[in-house]
Amino acid sequence: MKYKGKGRIVLCFLLCMLMALPVGIGSAAAVKAAEQQTIIIGTNAEYSPFEYLDDNGNITGFDYDLLEAIAREENVKLVWKDMPFDSLMGSMEAGDVQVIAAGIGPTEDRKKSVDFSDVYYTGTQCIISRKDNPVKDFEELSGKTVAVLEGAQSDMIASGETTDYGEVKDAKVKRFKNASSAVMELKNGGADAVLIDNIMAEIYCKQNSDLQYESVPSTAEDTVFCIQKGNTEIAQIINDGLAKVKNSGEYDDLYQKYFVDTLENSEDVTDVAATDGFLGLLSFIFLQDNRWKFYINGLGITLLVSLMSVIVGILIGLVVALVRLGAAKKGRRTVLSTIADVYVDVIRGTPSVLQLMIIYFAVFHSRLGYVAAVVSFGINSGAYVSEVIRGGILSVDKGQSEAGRSLGLGYKDTMRFIVIPQAVKTILPAMGNEFIQLIKETSILGYVGIMDLTKAASYVSSRTYQMFIPLIVAGIMYYLIVKCLSILLKRFERRLRESD
Repeated sequence: MKYKGKGRIVLCFLLCMLMALPVGIGSAAAVKAAEQQTIIIGTNAEYSPFEYLDDNGNITGFDYDLLEAIAREENVKLVWKDMPFDSLMGSMEAGDVQVIAAGIGPTEDRKKSVDFSDVYYTGTQCIISRKDNPVKDFEELSGKTVAVLEGAQSDMIASGETTDYGEVKDAKVKRFKNASSAVMELKNGGADAVLIDNIMAEIYCKQNSDLQYESVPSTAEDTVFCIQKGNTEIAQIINDGLAKVKNSGEYDDLYQKYFVDTLENSEDVTDVAATDGFLGLLSFIFLQDNRWKFYINGLGITLLVSLMSVIVGILIGLVVALVRLGAAKKGRRTVLSTIADVYVDVIRGTPSVLQLMIIYFAVFHSRLGYVAAVVSFGINSGAYVSEVIRGGILSVDKGQSEAGRSLGLGYKDTMRFIVIPQAVKTILPAMGNEFIQLIKETSILGYVGIMDLTKAASYVSSRTYQMFIPLIVAGIMYYLIVKCLSILLKRFERRLRESD
């Protein structure tokens, strides 16, 4: 009976385990099923109404809402990355993004590098021109200056790379990173026409009463999402989701919202200054749609990236300077000193914007934009800081080192307690100037889609078609930052002189 009791207990335990096993397996399967697949979307949020930034600096637009609706239908998660238009294809080839949503048309050349989704929009190319100098067709574009979005279908048509839609002969093509800059070039007289999609043309001409547009019927063009070459799974997800969104009527709602209502609600911004006066113009530029927030956010990013970069630069510069000084003291080159010499030579001999793009696109693969910016500017600053530190140490009289050795101090202690403290007086003012220079250099952050102070001014200009005032305000903000730092540096230098 004793063993039978134990047997019953074991049997009951095994039965419980068997009953719990399917539940556990089912739970694990449910958790696995609940895990959402993540798809990385690359876009250029400067092509309203397809993709643009809203009042809070978030990506929105027809493409954004359409893909988010598709994601909900297919239970996938989207991660959006904003970058320059001409960087999108390269980022996909590098594996940084899996889908491109940027109003792109399917071409044979692009088909070699990417796959295409089903068509989600069809438009035509339009020619925007000034009413006092109208241009009506491709024949009239011949020999004229044409502004286009760099890398877009209009770019290939105007430059003669494709003649499928008609031929433009001997045109001078001006390429811009965003469509609004091309339109401003036309308004300022720097171009004779802009070649662009019809929806964009309608909106821009509604907002600018001095412009007109003409459709080119032969240029009817489909618009698709570009998908990573060979990724049939994502292609199936997008195509299935697109069909569901169209069948549910949500596609029609989005089309109405972004293409019909946006056009009807567009306001003419051409004569704002004339009708509302200067104060009204300032209100329109900065207060309407809370555009002043872009300046505040851009200022914070500029200062943060500059501060973090100069800290990284100091650390790198100190190490490089000590390595090179150590090699000079020994009278022979070492592996580390050779690497340090090459580093300084290469960094000082190449543009900082090129370094930023290499670090962001090639090293970080379009991820962690702020970290990539700090690393890039820190590496750039480190080369110059190393020379500042090295020059400051070499400026200390050799007799100070000899005095340290006569006191029985070794090389490291002599540097630590005698040479470097005296070199600091020479180094710190120069380091302050490096910080000031770095603040101004961060104005290139827009090349990798980061909304710094300069990018904020550019964005406000693109939304208001007012170029001068937004840029002047950004310039004043830069000047005030530099002026405050210069005053602090002068006071600091006076304090250093007082201790002499």
